[in-house]
Amino acid sequence: MPSLRPEIAVVAVLLLSGCGLPTSRIDAEDNGVFLPSLRTAVSFSEGKGAPAEVQTGHAVEFGYVKTNGSDAQFLPAGQAPVVLGGQTFSAPQQLRNAFDFSFIDVSWRWRRFFGDYPLGLEVLAGLGNSRLDLAVSSPTQQASESFSTAGPQAGAGFLWRLHPGTSVQARVAGFVSTSGRGVNEAVRAELSLSRVLHENLGVRLGYSSWEVKGQGQDTISDFRLRMSGPSLMLEMNFRP
Repeated sequence: MPSLRPEIAVVAVLLLSGCGLPTSRIDAEDNGVFLPSLRTAVSFSEGKGAPAEVQTGHAVEFGYVKTNGSDAQFLPAGQAPVVLGGQTFSAPQQLRNAFDFSFIDVSWRWRRFFGDYPLGLEVLAGLGNSRLDLAVSSPTQQASESFSTAGPQAGAGFLWRLHPGTSVQARVAGFVSTSGRGVNEAVRAELSLSRVLHENLGVRLGYSSWEVKGQGQDTISDFRLRMSGPSLMLEMNFRP
């Protein structure tokens, strides 16, 4: 029986072992998205102010954010294809990448103000769950897949208390997952002006930025999604 040529044998081994050929990363950056969110906290603060006021103490925090966006990506001649949803998008061609992303988290949060000084610090740690609907289309093809991943998250921030009912808040947080399919890394940054509307209710208006990655993906292309824009958050705060 004739032997296989070396290069054919290599390809055969790769296919039989389930290892795919190199693929191009799915890239999308949309800097004009709107990021609405909801946050609820059960506060164990040390202060005597209304629960919605920022003050020293511990809290259990629940958060939810959802957004969507899209971007164009060009695959030049000679570049590896994009693979998603069982479809292979070969170069050269123009692609349209669209995403619908949401994130739910629960965290323990600690805040500290130092005496009468208006600047405070916060740290948080907990668990998050990401949900991503990702779609790629070209003039002749389209494909989509949905992913859900869970893992730990942690973050830190600063608070500048203008007066008990108004503050400027900045926060950076990161999320990781060991999943080989879906979001396995996300980083977000927020800057907002917070205002108390009621002893248990507040609102934040500001700007948020997210970077969402899927690296080392199984049978599909890696992806990197960046999104930023104005943010609006409704906050509900309670004491046990």
